[in-house]
Amino acid sequence: MKKYLLFVLLPLLLNSCKNNSETQQSDTETAGEKFEKIDQLQWLLGTWTNESGEEFSQETWSKENENSFTAFSFTQKGKETVFAETMALEQKGENVLLTVVTVNQNDEKPITFKMVSSEKGLVTFENKEHDFPHRITYSNPVKDSLHAWIEGTVNGEAKKVDFYFKRKN
Repeated sequence: MKKYLLFVLLPLLLNSCKNNSETQQSDTETAGEKFEKIDQLQWLLGTWTNESGEEFSQETWSKENENSFTAFSFTQKGKETVFAETMALEQKGENVLLTVVTVNQNDEKPITFKMVSSEKGLVTFENKEHDFPHRITYSNPVKDSLHAWIEGTVNGEAKKVDFYFKRKN
């Protein structure tokens, strides 16, 4: 009788384990798909620099977890830091948000931009309610190169500011 019970229970137990394994795999696949939009922006990760005369700029992106990256950017002229900001890039549901806090601007309050377009090596964020910029775009035109720009209107006139970086090895 014990052998018969074992033969009946063993397939049930194995089937139960198999179903649990399939559920866990399905949950993992769902979580992986859930953050697909931010995963496509991994080309941003790393340290990017630009040096021109006495001016040095650096932007460093790090992956915090499966749905967020953070960055710190600064510019120095000589030994003086003339610009600094922190950024957080986060996927929330279907939206990817870029939140920027700039030292000595906007009372150092966070300003959030929503991703409005993304294709291979090019992403644009927008916040039309912000004074300037309205848009922030990052592109990866060639390997180990980053071109970023901000654009919007100032006093009714279109303005664009470009930033060029190379990957720091």
